[in-house]
Amino acid sequence: MKILAFAFAALTTAAFGAPLVPVAVTSKNVKIEKIQPAVVGTPEYAVTQTTSKRSQAQKWLEIEVEFEVTGVEMVDELTFKFDVLLNGKLCSGEITHINIPKGRDRYTIMYVSPRNIERITEGKPLNPGMIMNAWVTIQRQGQVLAVSSMKGKTVPVPNLPLTPGMLSPKAETPFAPLWSDRYEAVKPSNR
Repeated sequence: MKILAFAFAALTTAAFGAPLVPVAVTSKNVKIEKIQPAVVGTPEYAVTQTTSKRSQAQKWLEIEVEFEVTGVEMVDELTFKFDVLLNGKLCSGEITHINIPKGRDRYTIMYVSPRNIERITEGKPLNPGMIMNAWVTIQRQGQVLAVSSMKGKTVPVPNLPLTPGMLSPKAETPFAPLWSDRYEAVKPSNR
């Protein structure tokens, strides 16, 4: 049996080059470049073959993160934890990306829906001054690789109670079909 395993390893090495060895990913390999919040309107689509329903475009909070991967060809999985201080309330959410290639201009994104904004701002219209700060933590297998905020790397996340369920990944918003080439692949959920 050992001879068979050795022969298979030799064949796969000869056929495909060097055997794949898991590469350690450290904080030196991942860097957060920019955290960019923006207030955006609901995208509008033209739909045919259905009943027209009136709705009014509303405002969403979009938090886009630009990051970089260096020193490794591919990272199998990175989890991005978002903490957003919005109108004095700390909201959190996370998303996991898979198969992230080396390079600059890598992006992830999260949203706060109009209904959740309404709850957080107590019915007041969202304005840029209500976006007090946003933090992003990048983790791999529970290890923190990078932490930054839109107001500087050394600004800590405040010790406030979390308001969970306020942030949504792009796939759960009307922005889902847009800009798919810009953002990294998302790990499928086991729902």
